[in-house]
Amino acid sequence: MQPTKALLTLRYITRIAAVIILIAVAVGFFLPADYRIERSVTVPNAAREQVEQQLFTASEWQNWMHIEGGSLQLTQQATPALSDATTYTIRYEGDTEKLGTLELTQVSNERVNFVVTPSQTTLPVPNQIELLSSAQGLTIQWVIEGELDAGFLSPYLALVANRIAGSNIEASLSKLTK
Repeated sequence: MQPTKALLTLRYITRIAAVIILIAVAVGFFLPADYRIERSVTVPNAAREQVEQQLFTASEWQNWMHIEGGSLQLTQQATPALSDATTYTIRYEGDTEKLGTLELTQVSNERVNFVVTPSQTTLPVPNQIELLSSAQGLTIQWVIEGELDAGFLSPYLALVANRIAGSNIEASLSKLTK
């Protein structure tokens, strides 16, 4: 008995789909799983003091740090000024089980390094905010670098990480500089 035309078409489509999936997996092995996301904004020198006050005061981070679908709450603070001992909890709206952390690792006059762990099941994400002086004013540069650990999907997620995290950085920088 000869296969019908519909069955032949279905075989053809499934074979093409299988080849496309195999190519996608093979290409994924050659793509890097690491990423670098960088955003910066320059404010006039007149606004420098206000930006530094918001950046280097621990309680102010809750006001300008954008957390998609959640909020930042100060949980540990050694002094009112920002310090290496400052820790925040990330709470997500409508989800009492999902908690994350933001922990400062190094604070200086020009740089703040911190690690964000969006939830208990994700890897920590290192962040750096650096203040750079120039003739145009104060440039605030925010850099996130890391490597994704999501199996064969990691390289593809790394490709879109810039868009995902970049929008959060842009929203935070906008609040910080207002």
